Amino acid sequence: MVERIFAGPIDEQLRDALSYIKNNIIAEKIFKIAGQAEAVRVKNYSYEAIEEFLSNAIYHKSYQLHEPVTVRIEADKIEITSTPGPDRSITDDDIRNYQMRTRRYRNRRIGDFLKELHLVEGRNTGIPTAIRAIKENGSPLPLLLTDENRSFFSVIIPIHEAFLNEKNINNISVSTVDKTVPKRRTKEQIKKLILDALSVESVSTNELYKRLGYSGNASKTFRSCVEELIDEGKIRYAAESKQDSNNVLVRTRY
Repeated sequence: MVERIFAGPIDEQLRDALSYIKNNIIAEKIFKIAGQAEAVRVKNYSYEAIEEFLSNAIYHKSYQLHEPVTVRIEADKIEITSTPGPDRSITDDDIRNYQMRTRRYRNRRIGDFLKELHLVEGRNTGIPTAIRAIKENGSPLPLLLTDENRSFFSVIIPIHEAFLNEKNINNISVSTVDKTVPKRRTKEQIKKLILDALSVESVSTNELYKRLGYSGNASKTFRSCVEELIDEGKIRYAAESKQDSNNVLVRTRY
């Protein structure tokens, strides 16, 4: 794994990190759809969303804690982590529903400085802007993670499915043009997201399903992924009886 450290003033660090991501990580694919004049363009990640999430991380981190903002780039996702986590006035439901609004600003003067440089807006619009950009690119919704003590905050951004393998690329259809393209994930992707979420804290199956960006009752595919991970010994129910545990899942292997 290659590590890059960006030093200097806050604004310089942010600009350099974003420039590196834009020039070295962001990729675009263009698809010609039969019977349609306009080509379809999709990116592996929405740069606009990464810009918002990383700017927010710089804005809201604690500068009393000597912990850097980290950006971990893997084959199928980008994870941005900062410390500490969201203010306690923001509930777990707010985080799950991407409604992270608060009147308590951790670094108001830094926020004003970044606003003057047009790097942030500072009006609780960062997360909605990022989510909108991700949806417009047809990418899976991100996973927002924190722990009970709000000691950290992580944003896991999955790669666009068209970049996972050539089979997915060749099967792109007209629906890609639609901004409501279904967020279909492979079972391996779902398993990875389940393990990532449970590495932070134990949660019920229904809560876990929502944290992965889904709504309604857990799908058959999701339930199948949970059962397979249990069979593999990677996760388990908190109690011996599934009913006694209130379906709370625990990660057992890392």
